[in-house]
Amino acid sequence: MQGIEPKFHTSLTSRVEHYRLLTEAMDDPELRSTEVIAQISELRDLYEEYLLNKKNLEKSIKNYREYHNELRKKLTVRFRELKRKAREK
Repeated sequence: MQGIEPKFHTSLTSRVEHYRLLTEAMDDPELRSTEVIAQISELRDLYEEYLLNKKNLEKSIKNYREYHNELRKKLTVRFRELKRKAREK
């Protein structure tokens, strides 16, 4: 799985901020694109959703690993017991 590099997102958001400041300074209504503003907002929402999903995925992976390790340990003990009983017979 490949994630979104924070640097990748930050570089674009900083460019967006510079764009916004420049269009506000020029005070020209034609330069202010509502489409770009909507896309910026959508991008922020998508990034926040990504971060939430990433956090949940990391939590799920951690839980899976813990459960997996505990089960592996229990099975190891049970296999040893079975082998010991098989040798005794």
